Formats: sequence, structure tokens, C-alpha cells
Amino acid sequence: MRNFVLNFNRLRIHYLQIIFFSLLVFGACRSGFEGDVKPNQAPETYTVVDSIFREGANRFPSSLEVKWWGSDADGFVTGYEISSDGTNWKFTTRQDTSFIVDIPAGSDTFDYQFYVRAIDNNNQRDESPATLAYPVKNSAPTVLFTYSTVTPTRRPLKSFPVTRWSWSGTDPDGFENLDKYELIWNDTTQTPYTLSKSYSEATLEGLDWSGTTTGTRVYPGSLRNALPGEIPGLKLNDSNVLFIRAIDRVGAKSRWNASYKIYIRKPVSKTLLVNANSTRIDQAETFYKNNLSAAGITNFDVIRVREIKDNNYTELSPDNFTQSLIFKYFDAHIWFGNQSDYTLSLAQRTTELLLDKGGKLFIATNFSAAVDLQAGYLEFTPIDSLVNPPAGSQFRLNVNAPVRARLQGWPDLRAERIVSSARPFYEQFGATPLYDAEITRSSSSSSEVWSGKSVIMAKRNGPNGKAQFIISSLELDNLNGNNNISELFKKLFVEEFEIK
Repeated sequence: MRNFVLNFNRLRIHYLQIIFFSLLVFGACRSGFEGDVKPNQAPETYTVVDSIFREGANRFPSSLEVKWWGSDADGFVTGYEISSDGTNWKFTTRQDTSFIVDIPAGSDTFDYQFYVRAIDNNNQRDESPATLAYPVKNSAPTVLFTYSTVTPTRRPLKSFPVTRWSWSGTDPDGFENLDKYELIWNDTTQTPYTLSKSYSEATLEGLDWSGTTTGTRVYPGSLRNALPGEIPGLKLNDSNVLFIRAIDRVGAKSRWNASYKIYIRKPVSKTLLVNANSTRIDQAETFYKNNLSAAGITNFDVIRVREIKDNNYTELSPDNFTQSLIFKYFDAHIWFGNQSDYTLSLAQRTTELLLDKGGKLFIATNFSAAVDLQAGYLEFTPIDSLVNPPAGSQFRLNVNAPVRARLQGWPDLRAERIVSSARPFYEQFGATPLYDAEITRSSSSSSEVWSGKSVIMAKRNGPNGKAQFIISSLELDNLNGNNNISELFKKLFVEEFEIK
């Protein structure tokens, strides 16, 4: 019995020990599950400059490439926010960027700050963003005159006081940092003319063509109305150089860049002889000069729009608008050219301002057998259409062929030489025929006088009843067989055009 009691007591103590230790283990486990939860840790952000583009000694232009990355000890990074002031942020999932630093207006140097902070999967931001202090020094802009590379180039060696210029301006800190251009004639100590950076070309027209110097008004780009103000210092009857420089937003200036030298001549009259010949340039010009003088017209100017030297037009303006401003200055034009397509197409594009102001225009040009009848350059002339020879033949003017006046008191003329392609025409409605020619129709098997339409000269009158536009499909220096061409010059230019 005693042994039973002893064993029972021992067994009870053993169970009590098991229960006690179980409670200890349970209490320990319970304490582990119910402890304090640790707070979310903010991510960390890192950044580095990947590339810096330098320009010149000790310069820090504003082109910058930056890379960054982030880490989160208890989660993951979902994106980033970047800023240039630490206050205004922009979200991105990128980890790099390339940008142009926006230099403050009026500042030459400044420190640019770049901030970036990571955002984790709990939308928590790095409380200490990575920063980059970037010292920036403004770079000066540059500008150069540019010229056409289309040959023959239109870069005149001499001109009346209207010129056209093109240039190209750049800035290492970006085109947006470029602000304006300054232009001046000949002397960079003068007050320059300011022009917006949005223009890269301009036509410059002299204000006063009668003195020794003049200012020039400015037609920038494709504008047909001049801007206010003028560029001073253009010298007449002298060589000139146009200077230009670029200025950026912080006031940094490029060096002055100089154009090539161009001789600017002032007109001596209001009558312009336009030499559009590509061959016999001197001979044909002498013919017109001599006969104008014989008709009593001794005061006139001359321009050669077809002359080419070293693959460059010597007097033709770079564009038609500039040429039209030159032509507009004169009151009467006398054109001659040995190729109708060139002569008439140029005249059509450049004499509108002349005709609009009531100016007078004479054109004598040769029409080849291969002339493009669909070109459209006849539309502004007194010619309605050219007469086409029958198939297999061509029109020609033989030596001594008569050229008969249609109006009383006008001289009859005669061909001085053979003209291999002589094209009569139908005049426009309202135009007045002035001369018929005895045209020969020739083929490989026969030759005979043409009996059809044979008008080779006609006029269109202006509001005053006098001729405003006269055209001849034969060059006048072919028609002096009677040695009386100066009488025709008097009729055309003294009586009809009233040139004095």
C-alpha cells in the first residue's frame, strides 16, 4: 500500500512538471506571436552623372545625362520622383534622363540642382533624396552666313541697293537659348539692327538710292512687308560688307561674322536695260546702247541677269522677290534675250511690282522651235499663243525678208540676217499688232512664204492709252537691214514709253 501511495505521488509530481513546462513553452510561443510589429523602412536612392558634354576650355555647357537607382530593405522600389528645386516633383519609372539645363535669363553661371527620390511598394518616399549639384557656365552662340550651292549660284558680285542674305545660328546650350541676331553694314562700332532668332534670312532694301550712303529696310524670311527700323551704313558706288552676330538669352555674343564683299551701285536713271542674253552678251548690249543713244535716250542703267563667271551669276539676285524690288525702282524696262524660256519666266516672276505701279515693259526674245508651249509664261504678255508650223516644217526669217509696220508712221524694217526659228503669234484680246514679218515655212523638200498669221510684235496699252507692255518674238538686232532701227527705238521708247 505504501508503495502504491509513493508511486502515485511520484506520478502526480511528474504530470505536474509536464504541465508546468508546457505552460512555460506555451507562454513563450504566445509572447513571440503577439510582439510589436516593426515599421516599414523607407527606400534609399542613389544617383550619378553618366555623361557631361563639354565645349571649350573651362566651360560647362548645359547638356547633361544622369542615372539613378534605389533599394528597399523590406520591400521593393516601384518608381521615382525627380525635381530641379526639391519642391516640385515629377514621377517616372525610368532610371536615367538626358536634358538641357534651362539657364536663367541674365545669368552667365549658376549651380543647377538635381533631386531624385525612390518610392517603395508602400508608397513611402525616400526622406533624404539623392542630389546632384551641377555647375553650369553659359556657352556663347555662333552664326555664319550661308550661300546657295545650286549651280550656277546666285551670289551677285555687284547689285543695285537691294540684297539678300542667309545665315545659320547655333548655340551649344540649345537653340532655345539663342535669343536674337544683330546686323550692321561695314562698321561694327555703329548701333546694330536687332532681328529675332526666328529668321535666318532677309532682303535688305536701300531707303535712298541717290546719296552716298543709305540705311536699308528689312524684309525677313518670306515677309513682303518690311519691319520697323533700318540697318545704317550701306555705301553706294562702293564695296560693302554685312556683319552679323548672334546673342543668347543671357547676353553672350558670338563674334561678328562678315559676308563676302559686294559692290553696291546707285542708279543714274529710271530706265533699265535688262540684258538676258547667254551668248553675244557684249555685242547685243552695244547694239541696244547705241540705238537708245541715237533715239535720244542717253540716261539709262544696265543689268546683266544671265552673265555667269566662275559658275556664278554676276548680277542676278539670290531670289525673285529681291530682284523684283530692284526692278520696281525703275519706271521702264527694256529687255532682250536669246532664249524665250529663261527671259520670259524670269520676267514673269520679277516684274509684277513694276507693272502694278504702272511701269512699262518691253521684251524682245527669240522663240526656239522646241519652246515649251505649256510653260505658262506667256500668260502675262500680250501674246495669246504662238503659231505652230505645219508638221515636218519650221518657220524661219531669211535675209532681207520684210518686216512691215501695222501702224501709220512706224518704220518698215528688214531682216539683216537669217533667223532659223522665227515664231509669229496670236495676240491677246485687246492687244494691238505692231509688225508682221515675211516668214518662210521650210521643210526638207520645199520652202515657201507663210500665208498664215505672221504678227511678230504687239503692244498692250495702259490706262493712259500708251503702251505698257510691248513684246517682239524677233530680237531687234536681227532687223536692221534697212539701217533704220533707231527710228523704231524712237517710236517704242520715246513716243510709246515716253522715256526722256
